[in-house]
Amino acid sequence: MQPRVFVHSSDPIKRAGIIALLGASREVTLLEDADRADADVLVLAESVVTEAQLNVIRKMRAEFEREAPLPCLLVTDQFDENDILSAVQSGVVGVLPSVYATQKGLTTAVMMAANGSALLPRPLQTALLRQLHDLRREVLEPNGLTLSGLGLREIDALRLVSEGFRTDEIASKMVCSEGTVKNLLYGAIKRLGLANRTHAVAYAIRSGALA
Repeated sequence: MQPRVFVHSSDPIKRAGIIALLGASREVTLLEDADRADADVLVLAESVVTEAQLNVIRKMRAEFEREAPLPCLLVTDQFDENDILSAVQSGVVGVLPSVYATQKGLTTAVMMAANGSALLPRPLQTALLRQLHDLRREVLEPNGLTLSGLGLREIDALRLVSEGFRTDEIASKMVCSEGTVKNLLYGAIKRLGLANRTHAVAYAIRSGALA
């Protein structure tokens, strides 16, 4: 199935150019404004991307009632690497420099975004890793949290759940009460919007919290 794409830009000429290039591709389907809620990929084309443009992405994604978040591809001439973490949190999965925005380049980037792949120039990859490291060291670890959103004690409890231990056995191994174990697991499940312990273990594995 061809990914459905909505192109947005504050510059009508830039938007028209991106639409013309993608419109010539047989691999994607372009959507009109009235149908943008059906998009599989949002393409935001701006000469400069700042927090203001990221807010546009957040507002557009908030409009769409959908189970899977809408991935966004940025096509831009200028992007501050210090904003990469904020961009990723806003739904950006790819940043394509305008100089590479040919029909082939755009189509490839859109297909990657639709398939769940990231497309970041190496300097932005490096910046993202640095910012994630700083976030973990300065914010999460001092509060007993990890990048997965799970606390260290929650991870310990989920690891034991994954190994098949009962609540009383987990309590014995963690040297705490059964009530504490239940509270740890329930807190993680509720906070992350998970269904049950099995779902929580699966989430921990996918997020890398459990190897």
